[in-house]
Amino acid sequence: MTARAKELLDSAIICDSTFPYMSDPAREIRPHREAGFTYVSITAAIDDAAWPTLALRRLARERHYYSQHEDEFVIVETAADIQRAKHEEKLAIGFHFQGTEAIGRDLSLVGAYYKLGVRWMLMAYNARNNVGTGCIEGERRDDGLSDFGRALVAEMNRVGMIVDVSHTGYRTAMEAIEASAKPAIFSHTNVRALFDHPRNIRDDQIVAAAQSGGFVGVTGVGAFVGEPAGVTAETVFRHLDHVVSLVGPAHAALGLDYMSPECCAYVLDLMGGNLARVGMPEPPWTFLHPSSLPELVALMLDRGYAEADIRAILGGNFLRVAEAVWA
Repeated sequence: MTARAKELLDSAIICDSTFPYMSDPAREIRPHREAGFTYVSITAAIDDAAWPTLALRRLARERHYYSQHEDEFVIVETAADIQRAKHEEKLAIGFHFQGTEAIGRDLSLVGAYYKLGVRWMLMAYNARNNVGTGCIEGERRDDGLSDFGRALVAEMNRVGMIVDVSHTGYRTAMEAIEASAKPAIFSHTNVRALFDHPRNIRDDQIVAAAQSGGFVGVTGVGAFVGEPAGVTAETVFRHLDHVVSLVGPAHAALGLDYMSPECCAYVLDLMGGNLARVGMPEPPWTFLHPSSLPELVALMLDRGYAEADIRAILGGNFLRVAEAVWA
């Protein structure tokens, strides 16, 4: 690592907008801590297992764990907590839902979940739900955002919860972005122009998110970047650079979606072996490891990215959206 890259990584606020389920937080969060991340958001519910009692139990368990380790972690309530975690050399922890099934049809739950730390929700996770259609099922048919979905977006805007359209079908995603009065994001996705996969998004979707004031978080999932046998920082950078070239560095971010072997096993069990539902190949699955972040930063420096733009991509853009949306 060059001295310039090290200084950037040491001083920047680094946010990863998506961390999947963890069976053992103490072990599975370690790669992000060791890589110098400032903030990670943890999946607290997923549409395939998201009834309210389960989501509430999951949030209670996660908050209980991190509150017992205040010497290491900060549970995020405001964007300022992320900055405080950086100053105190701790890891800031937030929560999100991958899908909206944890709401059912009860909009009053949005504010309740927000108070428990859920700061954004995906509209749909691969398949159809009450709000719209996910990206896998949407390859066959996507009827767009439902009337309930429009009401949900309005309630999320009201309470300060970010509208996330990752994993969401094309029409549903575009209509959700249009319906939102506040910035909308793709927390973790990749570029379809570079690799044609249902989980990846088209250029006009990237533009729509940017025009809303949001960002596109690029993943390091091998199946989505086109490297199922082993992910390289160079390939992830190509997806990131495409976003930057299209809409500028103010609308690019990180959403690595790194999964430990234990997390992979959990997802496999949750899917009941039906990998087509998540658009994944047969395991083992490959991911860009958080420790590869210096390589990604070096690539940005080598390609002439300004230091201020790199800081924005690493975490500044996430902070900007959080400050604009969170109540």
